[in-house]
Amino acid sequence: MLSDQLGGENRTTAAISELLACVFRGEFKVGDRLTETFLSEKLGISRTPVREALLELKGLGLVDLRRNRGAVFNGFTTVKLSEIYEVRRLLEVEATRLSTRRIDRQLLHDLIRDTRKLHDANADDEDWELDRRIHAAIAQSCGNQMLAHEIQRFSMLVQAIRLTVGARVHVQHETTRQHLELLAAMTDGNPDAAADSMRRHLEAAEKSAVAAIREW
Repeated sequence: MLSDQLGGENRTTAAISELLACVFRGEFKVGDRLTETFLSEKLGISRTPVREALLELKGLGLVDLRRNRGAVFNGFTTVKLSEIYEVRRLLEVEATRLSTRRIDRQLLHDLIRDTRKLHDANADDEDWELDRRIHAAIAQSCGNQMLAHEIQRFSMLVQAIRLTVGARVHVQHETTRQHLELLAAMTDGNPDAAADSMRRHLEAAEKSAVAAIREW
């Protein structure tokens, strides 16, 4: 059960995560009607974060919002997940190319320091916090607000997927290594190399996420 004590964005992310968990447990079937009232009672939160979560899921094609019927579940498959990651790659690879020579050097230094510390300690990135910082910093430094906004929309869903199924796939140490490679290319001021590193990183992330859902 979720709590309305969480902040707005956290409540929405938590609602998306909980809805995905219901999907993976087989609680929703294709064509099921999902009303705000039903979901708010099921999740134990107010209707506002439920409504916001449904709007995000609609934007990603997971539900249809129909007049006087609420949301209708379209289903969630590995094909849909791969499509999400394909769009994410298109967005974030370009954002990386744009931000490589724009990102604040001190911010980049701090991210490298924290990533290297994680790598050297062979430690987990708890709740993927550092991963979120790195991807957010790149998006926010790209110089295109619309691009950054779209990346944030997809990142919220990806984070919800990670929180739901991420523990099933042990990929954090490899992700940390990939982040070091990416940040090194950005430090060198090489947009093409950085963009290629981001592409490989997200391809690996897609494979891990698909494997996690297949095992669920």
